[in-house]
Amino acid sequence: MLTKYQLSTYRSEKSPANLKDCNLILLTRASKKELRQVCRTFDLDPLTFDYCSSPEEVSRYHPLISNALPEGHILVVYDFITEPEKIENQLTPAIMIFNQDTLIVCTDNDETCQRQLAEKKSQIIDFITGYLLKCQQNLMNALLKYKPEIDRLDAAAQKSFNNDELRSLTNLTRKLVFFEHTMNDQSETITAFIKNPLLETIHQKALCFELDIQQRRLAKTIHIFRDLLDSISGLFTEMMNSSLNNLMKFLDSAGLVIATAALVSGFMGMNVGGLPWKNTQFGFWFTVTISVSLAIIIAIYLKRKSYS
Repeated sequence: MLTKYQLSTYRSEKSPANLKDCNLILLTRASKKELRQVCRTFDLDPLTFDYCSSPEEVSRYHPLISNALPEGHILVVYDFITEPEKIENQLTPAIMIFNQDTLIVCTDNDETCQRQLAEKKSQIIDFITGYLLKCQQNLMNALLKYKPEIDRLDAAAQKSFNNDELRSLTNLTRKLVFFEHTMNDQSETITAFIKNPLLETIHQKALCFELDIQQRRLAKTIHIFRDLLDSISGLFTEMMNSSLNNLMKFLDSAGLVIATAALVSGFMGMNVGGLPWKNTQFGFWFTVTISVSLAIIIAIYLKRKSYS
């Protein structure tokens, strides 16, 4: 949806004016027709919004070549939407194209834009910095919700494991992989943005400082969570290897015990002369007794050696 606004000191209100006469244009889940209209009006590259709903979009900040927006810049960061289930749809780009007079915001998360509009910022650069802080807070809130799941998996890894926990570990790792690569790009973008000469006032410089700190917190949190998951994954792997080794030891020991009894019964079952107790009615029971006794002795020995 394409919505036009006029930013003012007292309030930000929708405007019926033409696109070029509005200083704030919001594109929330915009159609291809609306995106093409904005590109034509402001002389933008048609590829600008090709990845506007994709986690594969690249976070960046650089000057814009446009005759309609002199001294313009493009700033791409990421926001977080809680409703979708897949991380690909939760991490959504926020594309901002601006100069001193005009701001265009393209995003799938309308809620963050509306919260920023409610603050009634009259300056475009103030709107952008406030919007960036809200996007960062959304990302941090999403990350912190993963911590209880990490703690649960860590506790489970100390005791045992099952297929459900392994699936949970895989899904959580997948989410953090998306987060990590996204934030690695965004850290460089925020660093470049806060060097913008448009950020002149003391208030704006304070916001830039907060942007930098919040981005560093995001990066540190992601790296900590990834390292925790890596350690949990390693523990799961070691536990599986240990269980498999114990199973193989048990099977080998059981095979040795059975083989001992089979060896005795095999010798006594030979169809040759000279075997003891061949003509005795208790010969079978003597053979069984010897076989079972040897099997028990071997089993006790292996048990004491921790081979079973």
